[in-house]
Amino acid sequence: MERELWRWIVRGLKRLPRWWPRGAVYDNRVVLAVLLWAALHDRSITWACQRINWPVQAWRRRLPDQSTLSRRLRDPRVLEDLERLAVIVQRHLPNSDSALIVDGKPLPVSVFSGDAEAKLGWGAGRHAKGYKLHALVDGAQRLVGWVVHPMNHAECTAAGELLQKAARRGLLRRGALVLGDASYDSNPLHAIAAESGVRLIAPRRRPQLRLCANRRHHPARLAAIEFTERDPSSRPLMRCVRTQIERYFGSLATVGGGLIALPAWARRLHRVRAWVGAKLVLNAARNAIRPRAVA
Repeated sequence: MERELWRWIVRGLKRLPRWWPRGAVYDNRVVLAVLLWAALHDRSITWACQRINWPVQAWRRRLPDQSTLSRRLRDPRVLEDLERLAVIVQRHLPNSDSALIVDGKPLPVSVFSGDAEAKLGWGAGRHAKGYKLHALVDGAQRLVGWVVHPMNHAECTAAGELLQKAARRGLLRRGALVLGDASYDSNPLHAIAAESGVRLIAPRRRPQLRLCANRRHHPARLAAIEFTERDPSSRPLMRCVRTQIERYFGSLATVGGGLIALPAWARRLHRVRAWVGAKLVLNAARNAIRPRAVA
């Protein structure tokens, strides 16, 4: 499985447009290959930069050293390439007409960590220090979009960023439903969803309270409140939110090379984003080749 997974990743890398920064020796494909090899084996990039840790058939080209790779991973274009690669490796998955689901996965670090960019925010049922992965997933477990922010970043703000990015790339089906929990009940987010051509459904935190009459509410939010609080068919639909997203995050964390927790070398936001992006690409490739393996 691991050998087939790496072959699938290499095929996806070959489909990425190749580019070099000015004066650079290694292109973006080499940088991503080393990062993905490290993430696949849950090792640091220092380990992955050593030729002794690579089989000859896995990668025949020259490898960069650790300082070069660390510098290159700060380039925002590397993250963009990771997002493109996730789309490429999933290209053979069937299109799903079911609703999209948005949610966050906390990535805590130690409270004694010296990482200045790790913030205190709401994690899994408690406050924690660290970062949070925000993901947009469809019913076929296809990753549509993702962002990583410090733990104190509002989930509704991150969801708006996800929807705008997916709309620009043509990854949203016109009129699709986007399901979320009460953290996404926000007038600005409903406005972004309407502009992106999708319909957001999110329940209120306190449905027993009346709406504030002194502020203007977006029509899409009023329609979502009417649906979740008056329509009996909304209950099974909202129950599937937790089932689908927990299935995705569960499969992401319960396989070898999955995203269980942040390792000690993934600190600072740019390193966390690169590491999480590599894990998401590996999981997307794993989901893509699983039907082929079963067949």
